[in-house]
Amino acid sequence: MTALQYRIYKIYVRIAAFAVILSLPLAFVLPVEWSFENGFLENFQVIILIFEAALILCLRLNAKWLQRFFAAGFILIALRELSWGRVFFPTGMEEFGAVFVSMADYEYRLHVYVFLTIYIAAMLFVLIRFVPVKKILFGRQPLAAFAVILIAHLLNYIGDHGLIIGKAYGQVLEELNELILYMTLPAIALYWLWQLKENPSK
Repeated sequence: MTALQYRIYKIYVRIAAFAVILSLPLAFVLPVEWSFENGFLENFQVIILIFEAALILCLRLNAKWLQRFFAAGFILIALRELSWGRVFFPTGMEEFGAVFVSMADYEYRLHVYVFLTIYIAAMLFVLIRFVPVKKILFGRQPLAAFAVILIAHLLNYIGDHGLIIGKAYGQVLEELNELILYMTLPAIALYWLWQLKENPSK
């Protein structure tokens, strides 16, 4: 990792940390409707994840398989945010947003299960066969990014359970920190990618 790359990483993580701090007051300011199921924040999360996947794939880092693995992971999270397609089948509205068809009643659930089985199996194959796991695990770690993600996850949990600030504001806090978490993941991916020595086979 070059000095410039490490500087970019540090700046990115500091911005993410500031966003986590800012999420607390923002939870009381932003419209609660933004945090509804299939609302503005959830849809923005999906856009961010797809953009991150495309960005990772476009980088020229001589670590193509690891880049593909990270991109596939971001796409998988995006699909999960779309509830595997159930967001396109709303059945009504409740106090905190739309209600979607349950997975048990989902017409395409079998297709989803088959797709996920193949998709995750392919990811595991890439991880075992092509990703230099030992080199990553025994190298330097992006501890600052991990710390930001841990705090964002904690605030996400507090918001999801309506602790301290109530259900409505908590839902906004939950979605904001989920967004921050997703936006911090590329910092970890890039940290590992930049650390790898040039190896075209990876």
